Amino acid sequence: MKTRFTTRDLVYIAVFGALWGVLEITLGSYLHLIFPPVATPLVGVGTIMTAMGMVVALIGRLFVPKTGSVLMIGVVVAILKALSMGGVKLPAMLAIIIESLLAELGLILARRPNRGGFMLAGCLAVLWTFFHKFFASYVFLGRGIYDVYLGMLKEGSQALGIGMGYAVLIIVAFLLIRIVVGGLAGWVAWELGQEIRDQGLGIRD
Repeated sequence: MKTRFTTRDLVYIAVFGALWGVLEITLGSYLHLIFPPVATPLVGVGTIMTAMGMVVALIGRLFVPKTGSVLMIGVVVAILKALSMGGVKLPAMLAIIIESLLAELGLILARRPNRGGFMLAGCLAVLWTFFHKFFASYVFLGRGIYDVYLGMLKEGSQALGIGMGYAVLIIVAFLLIRIVVGGLAGWVAWELGQEIRDQGLGIRD
C-alpha cells in the first residue's frame, strides 16, 4: 500500500531535512577544514556527520511515523547540499541518500519504531561510510579498489600503532567503530525523541 504524506508530514520532513542540511553545510565544512586534528583516520568527518545526521533524521521519523520519511529527509539534505556554496557534490549527495535508504531498511526490519530499530538504522547508515570510500573512489575518481584498500590499511595501521600485516584487525576496527557510533546515534535519537514526546512537542503515537 502506498504511503500517503499529509501537508503536516511534509512540513516536518522539510524542517528535519533543513536541520540536517544546516549541520552538513556549516559544521561539516568546518570539520573538513580542521581535519585531521578533530578526527582520526578511523573516525573521519563523514562518520561523524552521518551519525549526527541520523540523530536528526530518526527523531524526524518519530514526528512522521511512516515508511519513507527518513529517505525523504535525506533527499531534502541532498538538495540543500547541491545548493550550498560548495556546489554540486555528487559523491556526498549520493552518500546521504544511500545512508537514508539503509536507515529505512533498518526501520523496516525492526517492523515498528523502537530503541533497537533506531540503533539498527543508525548502524546500517554509518556503516556505509566505510564502503563509500571504495564506491566513490572507483566511480567518481577512477581509483582502483585495491589502491583505496591499501590507503585505508596504511591509515588504520598508523592510528592503531600496528603493522599493515594485521589487515583483518584493522578492517574489523574500522567496522566496529562505525557500528558503535551508528548504534549510539540511534540510541541518542530514540532517547531525545522520547523526551520530546514527554514534553508534548508534536509527536503523534
